[in-house]
Amino acid sequence: MNVQEFQNKLKEIQSVARENENSLTTAQIRDTFAGLELDKSQLLGVLKYLTSQGIQIEGMEETAAEETKEPKYKKVPLTPEEEAYFKDYLSELPELSIDTKQAFAGLAEGNQEALQALTAHYMKETARMAADMNAEEIFLADLIQEANLSLIQALGEAGTELRDEKWLMGEVRKGLIRVLEEQTQRKFADDSLVARVEKLESAVRELNDDEDDKNAFSIDELAIILDMKVDEIRDVLRLTGDDK
Repeated sequence: MNVQEFQNKLKEIQSVARENENSLTTAQIRDTFAGLELDKSQLLGVLKYLTSQGIQIEGMEETAAEETKEPKYKKVPLTPEEEAYFKDYLSELPELSIDTKQAFAGLAEGNQEALQALTAHYMKETARMAADMNAEEIFLADLIQEANLSLIQALGEAGTELRDEKWLMGEVRKGLIRVLEEQTQRKFADDSLVARVEKLESAVRELNDDEDDKNAFSIDELAIILDMKVDEIRDVLRLTGDDK
């Protein structure tokens, strides 16, 4: 991309905004920058830059939401190793038979023995739930541990209301979903950061290949084009040794 051309387009769209009472549509912006073949992240960077200049952009919220939408976790089958681990884990848990109705009544009365009995009784069921919700973003052993923590937390916070199995397993499931979505989002953010670093490194290599080019990107221009903060770019340059 020719930086001078990009800057001219930026000035052009700002002039259009002034003619429209400091307001633009996303279609106007796409049409103006069409010849530069900006990708989605670069276009979003332009949108954010324009809004930072006080320009109102119709459809900006929808565009930003589309770009930043959090992914949901995806269930995957157990590997042979996970199957073996899961089988061994279940075999080590004791076989317990309790009157769950009576135990839940005792739980509502604050009976610690009832709490402990329910915890031990439902550990196999929560482990099965974790295995059924297995995902790439977290080890099965860790997911089972999270299921146990959700089980203990739910029983510990049950209060004086009479609870039942449906409520308990629903609380465990909610806890597992929360953990899985957090792990998925973390992986998504990590992957996104890697992609942004790679994109920046590619731009930096272009700069290093042509240090005397008057059209070379400045850090401020890279920040707009790549939708990255100036400080973030400087940090990456230091990490890659390109800040000299």
